[in-house]
Amino acid sequence: MGSYAFYNLLEKCLIEAELSPGDKAHVVSLDLENTLTKEIKGLAMLLSRYKPADWNKFLDVVIK
Repeated sequence: MGSYAFYNLLEKCLIEAELSPGDKAHVVSLDLENTLTKEIKGLAMLLSRYKPADWNKFLDVVIK
């Protein structure tokens, strides 16, 4: 799996988008749900809680 494909798969997991059967197989094989995805969601929660201005700037960049 190339880096661009991995990035797209991780993005789909983070926004909880519908995954194709092939993507689901990659998620299971890489154990994304239990490792990387939960860590990123936890960091996002901490950032939004303790540095809301930084969180808002981040969201502005992501939305554009």
